[in-house]
This record gives sequence, C-alpha cells and structure tokens, in this order.
Amino acid sequence: MLPSVGDASASEYPASKCDALGALTADPTHQSDPVNFSDIDAAALILACRDAIDVAIDITATGRYCLQLGRGQLKNGDASSAIASFKSAAALEYPAGYFALGITYLFGDDVEKEDEKAIYYLRLALNNGVFWAAKALSNLHGDKTSKFYDIRLSKAYLERFNERSF
Repeated sequence: MLPSVGDASASEYPASKCDALGALTADPTHQSDPVNFSDIDAAALILACRDAIDVAIDITATGRYCLQLGRGQLKNGDASSAIASFKSAAALEYPAGYFALGITYLFGDDVEKEDEKAIYYLRLALNNGVFWAAKALSNLHGDKTSKFYDIRLSKAYLERFNERSF
C-alpha cells in the first residue's frame, strides 16, 4: 500500500510525488490537494511525473501524469513540451487533458489561438465530467469579439458551472 501524500516516505513513490506536486483543481480525478500554478516547483514536478509515467500501470493514471507533467513544463517555460504532454493526456482520453488543450487553444498559449479547437476540446472535457470547462465555454461565448459570441450559450454554460461548483 502506498503511503499517503503527507507521509515523508511518499516522496519515494513517483506517482504520489507527481500528484502532490501537480494536481489540477479542474481535474475531477485529482489524487491530491490541487496546486496553484504559481506554487508549482517545475523541476521537481517534471522529474516526478516522468518517473511516474515510466512506472504507471493504467491508462487513467498515465493520462493524469501526462497532464501534470505538462503543467510543470508550462511553468518551466517549455510550452511546446507542455502542449505535447497535454496532447498525450488527451490521446489517452483523460478528461482533464481535453480541458488543458481547450484552455491552451482558447488563450493561444504558444499556439495559434483557435476558438474552434478550444470549443471542441472544452466540450469533450465537459462531457467527460470536467465542469470547469463550462466556465471556460461561458467566457468564450460571452466574448463580444469572438465569432462564437452567443450570450444565451454563455449564460447556459455559466449556469451549468455554478450548479457544480463549490
């Protein structure tokens, strides 16, 4: 049995360390307390998640580690590697991987801003239980400068988010 993340010996287990250093609030299956992006120790997270990926025994865990690896890479300023990690998580059908890609395309984080791709990935995330995607979709459809501006949709997505949040 793995020790809890709070145990000193948890650091010996790459999966526990990857989860403890990089859990994402928007990930409904996060295994540890979420870590704010500003608080990420990029080097430690990258190392732990690479090790966790190497020993992962199931697809869901591998997807989570890829997502968290991407967070570390993004914090480290390596956006192209982060996007590749998010794509790996999405390829494994990890719902929060879809969310990360959707946000990447929504904000144009070192990729061309593409609202069509953002909508596609955010809807996939939402349909797979990542309710934070509803908030992002609300913002996208509420943006008067977007060709996807639709205040009705914006309000519907915001209502969906508010039904599920805290």
